[in-house]
Amino acid sequence: MTTADPIAAFRSELRGAAIRQRRSLRRRLVAAAVVALVAIVALTGVATGGVGWLTGTPAPHSVIADFGTYTPQLGFHPDPGSAVLVASDGDSHLYATTNAEDSYCIAVSTPWRNLGREPDGGTCVSKATAEKPIVAGLPSGTADTVVLAGRVAVAGAVSVSVQLRDGTSRTILLGTSGFFISNIQGKPCQYGDWSPQLVALNSAGKPVAASTIPLEHEYRDKSGVPMACGGPVAPIGEVTPAATIDTSP
Repeated sequence: MTTADPIAAFRSELRGAAIRQRRSLRRRLVAAAVVALVAIVALTGVATGGVGWLTGTPAPHSVIADFGTYTPQLGFHPDPGSAVLVASDGDSHLYATTNAEDSYCIAVSTPWRNLGREPDGGTCVSKATAEKPIVAGLPSGTADTVVLAGRVAVAGAVSVSVQLRDGTSRTILLGTSGFFISNIQGKPCQYGDWSPQLVALNSAGKPVAASTIPLEHEYRDKSGVPMACGGPVAPIGEVTPAATIDTSP
């Protein structure tokens, strides 16, 4: 063996060590990238909640506790732990959760009603009503403001247009899972009964479905004098009638 042989062998060993080091570094970088990706997915999962089709930001403890006070004798069994925020309008927030009856329940938090101090258990809708393409009701209100809340279950819908009491209309963007909420100013039954048409719109502003839903009913005495304004004669959220608009070109 010449004196050049050990030097060549040493250089070869150095090259081999460098290659092994680079491979090890690449493996560590790949492993770190996988860990980072898992961390991002985990953080994303923390930011959302719900069950199956119902998604949104997890509801605060006060809302979860409110759903927990629902009276089962009314026919529903909400799942408080699945409650999520599904839509907002200013300081009014709409929360929803699933129930054992294959429908959902809602609760509304407003500036005039703190669910933590004034729990009411929320409002649950029947499975038949929940399956309607458009559902709406007035779950909360004051002497000069009512909260319109509901859900649009129509493919492609991103907003809903509603006829207000004075004949004008308002377009409301849908939140998660098709829910919506809007504060409506004006005295209840200001113009008598209120049975507006709600029109679901797609991203191009084209109607994809429409329903007329009774929201307010003015009760009168035998002589026709107005006595009070209450909920609709039909069950809250019941579509009467429902109509699908032709969306063909």
